[in-house]
Amino acid sequence: MAERQMHFVTLICAGPTNHHNGGWRHPEGDGHLVLDPARYEEIARISEAGLFDGLFLVDYQFIQGQSEGKPNLVARYGGQMVMLDPLQLLAAMARVTSHIGLAATLSTSFYHAYHIARAFASLDHISHGRAGWNIVTSGNPAEAANFGLDALDQRINRYDHADEVVEACMALWNTWEADALKLDKESGIFADPDKLRFVRYEGESVRATGGLTTPQPPQGHPVLMQAGSSERGREFAARWSEVIFTVQQDLAPMQEFYADMKRRVTGHGREPGHCAVLPALDVIVAETEEEAQQQANYVDSLASVDLGMQTLCDLTGEDLRALPADTIFADIAVEPERIVSVGLYENVCKVRKDGRALTLEEAARLYATTWMAPRVVGTPSQIADHMQEIFEADACDGFVIGTSSSPMGLRNFVELVVPELQERGLYRREYAGATFRENLRG
Repeated sequence: MAERQMHFVTLICAGPTNHHNGGWRHPEGDGHLVLDPARYEEIARISEAGLFDGLFLVDYQFIQGQSEGKPNLVARYGGQMVMLDPLQLLAAMARVTSHIGLAATLSTSFYHAYHIARAFASLDHISHGRAGWNIVTSGNPAEAANFGLDALDQRINRYDHADEVVEACMALWNTWEADALKLDKESGIFADPDKLRFVRYEGESVRATGGLTTPQPPQGHPVLMQAGSSERGREFAARWSEVIFTVQQDLAPMQEFYADMKRRVTGHGREPGHCAVLPALDVIVAETEEEAQQQANYVDSLASVDLGMQTLCDLTGEDLRALPADTIFADIAVEPERIVSVGLYENVCKVRKDGRALTLEEAARLYATTWMAPRVVGTPSQIADHMQEIFEADACDGFVIGTSSSPMGLRNFVELVVPELQERGLYRREYAGATFRENLRG
């Protein structure tokens, strides 16, 4: 058996598509069942059959592409928009699974620490220790507007605020000691009041006084996930994150990011093995290379490049549609503070095609079909070779798995690639523990 083994997390959007805006159109796809909880329960079952550590739900709290007097291409073509509350879906998923970690995205910019602490403590109890929180600070002004805010704070200040939110949550999760509940019918003692703490947290922008009504979560606190790639985002992740979701196209930047994050984690007094760095990887796999490529070509024919362009506009905060299609994307002047995701933006700028930077049209097409995640197409052996090379080059601890079409892409990965990795000793044959955190560290 290999000394290290890979960790996998499934990426899901509670909407019609994940990374491929045409995936919902696939004749065998489930994207049209966007409002049916059974769809998400099935994805959770498939992920657990593949022994994945966890899954997480992306979340956006605004209607992408929505503006006065302009057609909404995201609504027209079915892009990566969120239509259901992730936490409620995870509660449903918890009832049909027993091992896989269940993580939701919740923004520190819009929710108070008390709300966040109670929501994830509840999910951790409902799932018996499998809750995870994907921490975001939010960067889109349209989200702020939905919450009645005129604007968002600067990125560095949003992370300062996020630090305080997490600190307050940690205090709230410790309101109850682990053995505070007695539930003794004969004596009439429900809980030991001496094992409850009065919480008093006061930061620059966050306050919480009193305590959490929900007893201490089974894990102590949910597994913390984060995807920031800016300098301040990396420092935040190094302090808190147990799973870091990242996107790079090539091995060298993956290695740089991996080494940098492990160094930063150690600098915060944490064990580097307690923070799994998982780059995104979209997979299309079939028994033969020809069949896999045919699958990729077909699903790509369903994508909307116009919608890919709209997504780039949302990413940069700029209307790019009037620019010539052959404009080099990296040369387009954008306002740094308007960029929604620094990591994704820099990724688009760095991607090369035939040795040159992407044009605007090429970037739009790539965004339409992969959301800028690297994609690998091939046989189980070819996919495993690719993953093994990255893993053994100290560039990751595993992968966040995305698929172009759901649920077939995920099911094919579990049935074809997972056994290949198991044969190589690179992947588990059974879960290491009962909780999300135990499996991540197992």
